[in-house]
Amino acid sequence: MKANSEKTKQSKMATRRVLAGVLCGASVLSLVLSLVMPPISQAIANDAQTDSAEATVADASALGEDAGADENVLGEEAGAGNSTGKDAENQISDDAEGGASEDAVTEGQPSDDTKVEGDTQSADDGANGDGAIALTAGNESPYTYTINNGAELSEKLLKKNLRDAKGCATFELVNDIECNQEIGFEQTIDNPINITLNLNGHKIKYTNQSQPLFSITGGATLTIKDLIKDSDSEKDPEEASESGDKVKQLNDQDQTLDRDNYGIEAKLVYDADGIPSNLTYYVTQSSPSATDTTKTTETLFKHSVDINGAIVACGGNENLKLININGGHFSLESGVLTQEKDFYVRNLVYAENESTVNMNGGYVCGGYCRYNGAGAGISVNNNSTLSISNGVIAGNCAPSGGGVYANRSAVKVTGGVISGNSTNSNGYGGGIMAENGGSVTVSGGYITNNRYANFCYKDGDGCHGGGGLAAIKGAHVTISGGQITGNYSEEAGGGVYVTNIKQGGMSWLDITGGYIASNVSYRSEGAGIRVGQRVDAMINGPKDSNGTKKSTVYITNNHCMSRFDWGGGGIFVQGDSNDATNAGRLFVYNSYISSNTAGGYGGGVAVCPSGKTLVTNTEGTAIFGNSSAGADDHGENYPNPAYSQVNNSGNSNAPHLSAGNDGKDQDKAAYLKDVFRDNGHADFFLAAHDHKTPIAVVTGEMLGGGDARYSGSIELEKAINIPANGAVGVKNSIGLTSGVMSGVMAKDEAAINARNQAQNEATTFITGNYSWDHGGGIMSNGDLYLGVPADAYVYPSLKLKATKELDGRDLKDREFTFTVYRKDSDTAKAPSWKNDEFDRGECKFVKSAQNIAGNIAFDLSNDLSKQLGDFSKKPLSDTGKITYSYYLVEDAGNIPGVDYDHAVYEINVTVEYNKTLLMTVPIKNNSNSTKDLNVYNYTIDNVSVTKNPGGSANSQDYVRLDDDGYYPIADSGGGNTFTNKYDPEVSWTPEATKVVEGGEMKEFTLQLAKDSEFNDIIGTAVTSGKDTKQTLSFKDTTDKNKTVELKYKLSDIRNNPDDPGDSTGDPFKIFTYYVREKTDGPQFSHYTYDHSVYKFTVVPTYNTEKGEINCRVTYKKGTVDSEGNWTAEDNAKEWTFIDTSTPNSTDTSIPTFTNTYSTSLPLSGMSGVTLTYLAGAAVLCAAAAWMHIRRKANAKGGERRE
Repeated sequence: MKANSEKTKQSKMATRRVLAGVLCGASVLSLVLSLVMPPISQAIANDAQTDSAEATVADASALGEDAGADENVLGEEAGAGNSTGKDAENQISDDAEGGASEDAVTEGQPSDDTKVEGDTQSADDGANGDGAIALTAGNESPYTYTINNGAELSEKLLKKNLRDAKGCATFELVNDIECNQEIGFEQTIDNPINITLNLNGHKIKYTNQSQPLFSITGGATLTIKDLIKDSDSEKDPEEASESGDKVKQLNDQDQTLDRDNYGIEAKLVYDADGIPSNLTYYVTQSSPSATDTTKTTETLFKHSVDINGAIVACGGNENLKLININGGHFSLESGVLTQEKDFYVRNLVYAENESTVNMNGGYVCGGYCRYNGAGAGISVNNNSTLSISNGVIAGNCAPSGGGVYANRSAVKVTGGVISGNSTNSNGYGGGIMAENGGSVTVSGGYITNNRYANFCYKDGDGCHGGGGLAAIKGAHVTISGGQITGNYSEEAGGGVYVTNIKQGGMSWLDITGGYIASNVSYRSEGAGIRVGQRVDAMINGPKDSNGTKKSTVYITNNHCMSRFDWGGGGIFVQGDSNDATNAGRLFVYNSYISSNTAGGYGGGVAVCPSGKTLVTNTEGTAIFGNSSAGADDHGENYPNPAYSQVNNSGNSNAPHLSAGNDGKDQDKAAYLKDVFRDNGHADFFLAAHDHKTPIAVVTGEMLGGGDARYSGSIELEKAINIPANGAVGVKNSIGLTSGVMSGVMAKDEAAINARNQAQNEATTFITGNYSWDHGGGIMSNGDLYLGVPADAYVYPSLKLKATKELDGRDLKDREFTFTVYRKDSDTAKAPSWKNDEFDRGECKFVKSAQNIAGNIAFDLSNDLSKQLGDFSKKPLSDTGKITYSYYLVEDAGNIPGVDYDHAVYEINVTVEYNKTLLMTVPIKNNSNSTKDLNVYNYTIDNVSVTKNPGGSANSQDYVRLDDDGYYPIADSGGGNTFTNKYDPEVSWTPEATKVVEGGEMKEFTLQLAKDSEFNDIIGTAVTSGKDTKQTLSFKDTTDKNKTVELKYKLSDIRNNPDDPGDSTGDPFKIFTYYVREKTDGPQFSHYTYDHSVYKFTVVPTYNTEKGEINCRVTYKKGTVDSEGNWTAEDNAKEWTFIDTSTPNSTDTSIPTFTNTYSTSLPLSGMSGVTLTYLAGAAVLCAAAAWMHIRRKANAKGGERRE
């Protein structure tokens, strides 16, 4: 029993020890947890906030992996697809390659069941003997034969059995050969002929003096080429040998001209037998300038070609037509057609009677026609056609049409070069001549450096010419591309010469694209183009329906060096002083005429006695920036020295004047008048005599809508200016200079815009041209229409002038804005003011302007012109009147202290018009029909002004135009139009800052009052949101949506209203305000409120020189006692809140109210958690200590009590 009791005791003792150990461990653990759990808990809380986002990212990553996997699968499938596609492509390529090779072998061969005549003949016949070229895989048709000598040439080419069923066969030279027998190809129904002769680098010397080598008739076809076969290819030996080298850039300026740079004839080099071995020719290439695309730059290139395969006319006379086509077809693909040195031909190629000549390559060069012929190179006649797409026609010479001649036939130039050809008598067309109907069409290639070489010694006639191209007697010319450059005429029309003089009907010249540049006419008019009598010429680069340019015309850098005639550097139009119906007519649309020069007058455009001239603003022109002689006056005995015909000399001092042939001395009459010389004539010049009605109209609006800024003189009587909306009719004389370029140089934005708009609209550029006398760009004594011929409307100028006064201080420039409105119907509501609010009524805004000093100016000319233009579209009576109503007001402004004038001025403008028949003109695109051209002249009959102050109308006043061209708008009492009163004011916005320390921001209220007792509270500010520091403005107690802004006018700050004060600031009122935190009523527990009261002190000042009020606002911290008295805290500092005279100062501060938050026992949040853990740990520690003490006691005292 005792043993059991002892065991029980021991068991209990062990249990107590275990329990004591557990309690001690728990105490230690609790102590540790009390220290580490708060930060761990905070970390867990933070992690919880991001768990969602992390999960989202993880999901997205998973999705990305899936997408990547899908993409890889797709990529593998795509790769497989590509592989399949590649294999298929290779297979197709292989199939195609094999098929192509097979086709190449069989192409052109007869089928197995086709029997060719002569198949069974012996080799002696030449069909299958040594003369036949052996076939190999990939070689051409079996109908190819060699030519060893002249006899074979005559024999084989005519053998029918050597051609296939279609008459096709090819023959190749294997040696240089001679031949003197004509070979005639006459095609019939059962004898088709389509022969190709390959010169193969060899020459045929044809020695018959007068009979053609080849006669092609009945629809037969002959093709000449020169291809040398290598192992794998064929080459053109001439093309392979040709070299092109830049010689120079042409920089000839004004009257300084190196004639050797123009019309450079092609040269041939001959071997010892007189056979040509080399050709040198020149090409003048034109391109838009890199710095100004309205201008071009010309560069001269030299080309040299070795002559290999050629047909040479040897020993020929002036009757020899080397290739003669009569109702047949001839093509030159490559090779050379030429003649022996010091002999002659009539033509190297002659075609007639609906024949066709195609030049797709090769060279036609060195032909010389001595007497009465034309077209030493190529001549087409009687409804035949010459098409030139490639190749060179060079160094040919004839009385007319040195290179090409067309008689009742068509010439089409789409490519190639026609260079260095010339005339040798008084004919036409160094490069090309066309006559007796037919046409010349140029869309590509070069007509360059050709020369009309003769002068007929009839000054003033200009009856011969056309260095590059001439068309006479009803031949029509169309130019849509290509280049006509560097050509020279000893007489007229350096580039293009078209006339139909003494013929019935009108021929035409139509230019829609291309370059006509750096051509020269030396002794007569029209360096670029001469439009002769009875010719309708139209120049207009076309546009798409959306306005995009389709092509551009350049007429640039041409030189008219005639010292006798009136001139025409770019273009000349010929009239007829005896019969106006014979006059040439030039229509130019969308043109830009600038940078041209005249040694006399009219650098841009000049017009002399006969013909009509119209400068309109419909698809019109921009004429500006041109140059002419100055205002030089050398007296009546001038020019001295005068013109001399011997060597085109004299007349060399500025200004250059014409020789006055046929009574055309009106330029000298203009020269003798100071009013003409002194007022400008650089851009436009017209001189006529004895006309009683206008022969010309010039409008002031340039292409693109800008103001041409024309000034000058009219009728040798007075100076004039033409406004943009105006026009002037001219009877006998006018000189004009545009101010656009001077405006551009002065960086005038309106002038720059006018120039740029003209450039954007223009499709024809006439720039850089020179005339020794007049008309650098265009010279006309025919009919000239720059723009669409249409009725002209001459609109008046409407300029208004008003005055402005500011009562109270000096007025500043551009300080106030004024606006003009227009009422478009009698029933429309007029503008008015009501309660400081402006109502424009039913009127339309027209224009605004600002004051300059005390003046306000409006130019309403464009608006009035537009209204009159819209009105003129309606049927008009011969005379009538119309009235327009305008309203002038001052805009409502926001300048502090200004009381704005609310006057409304009603301005009624009455316009009258009359219609005058000016001339009869041809209709656009139908020049054989005419219409009457009328001038509608609008003038202002009267202007009346009525002032409506606040709606009560004053009496109507009529105003007159002043000396400056303005209608003055003034108060009926004679005062200023608008008078504003200046009562300056200054303002500031009170603010305060609220801060909470130790706790959350609650909804606290700050109050702003005029008194320290806070009886007159004018604003409150309430905190919101979580920010523990907030700077607040105050909301008006009468309008919670309005922020308190304290304003003071001069009348507000004066202590004595009769004392204006001075710049030192006395004597003015001082204003005080108080700010506190609202503490009465419910308060938030655990918050200690700030009971400070801040006092704002406002000290205003006034500067009389500037008319400006400022104020300095300071504040101090203090308190208010129970009686409402404010007292500053001890040592309180005065702080600057704002000083309006230095608004950007950083030496400022804001009153601040600070509340604090505190509690004795925080029971929430992490502080409470921490205290709870500490309390638990303390209890456990106490229990562990108690148990330890009891154990010690038991150990000392014996048996422990139960």
